Amino acid sequence: MPGLVPDAVFYEHLANRRFVAGNFIRRPDQLDYLQEPDVFHDVFGHVPMLADPRFADYVVAWGEGGLRAMRHQAIHRLARLYWYTVEFGLIEEDDGLRIYGAGIVSSKGESIFALDDPSPNRLRFDLRRVMRTEYRIDDYQQNYFVIRSFDELLRVTTETDFAPLYAEMAEQPDIPIAEILPTDQLLTRGTQAYAREKATS
Repeated sequence: MPGLVPDAVFYEHLANRRFVAGNFIRRPDQLDYLQEPDVFHDVFGHVPMLADPRFADYVVAWGEGGLRAMRHQAIHRLARLYWYTVEFGLIEEDDGLRIYGAGIVSSKGESIFALDDPSPNRLRFDLRRVMRTEYRIDDYQQNYFVIRSFDELLRVTTETDFAPLYAEMAEQPDIPIAEILPTDQLLTRGTQAYAREKATS
């Protein structure tokens, strides 16, 4: 595709096990970050993960959920789930944290930042928390959500009735970027040094 596709088209493709990829590639000066998904992001970042059957099933479930979310005017809620998992998710393994989100994988700078930098918070994945959390598309993330396994991610997604969840969250405020809640399970409390540096530069 030459760029982003409409929501309904994107969800329909994923729900039917089709993944669309950008047909353009970033310029050398955009190597570390690009807001629109190019062929490098899609093929290098997403496609290897789709070879894992559990993760592929999760993406299909998310696509099916997207079609339903449109009827509930809750696309932004489901978009956050995609953002903090498929694009910017971390997974905990026996030997430490690993990247599975394509948005991180396709950026050398954010790959280092997400795993090694002391600045961001790394929080245990919680579905409601993720769907209420704002994000930004033009910089490194300040909160990363960590799953224990793809089985967990798939189970939570397929076993949750999202309709009452959307209604519940409609009455709740969004959670700002980088905020930590008393109920969060913190794996790493970030220093927020990067955010302060960006704010003063």
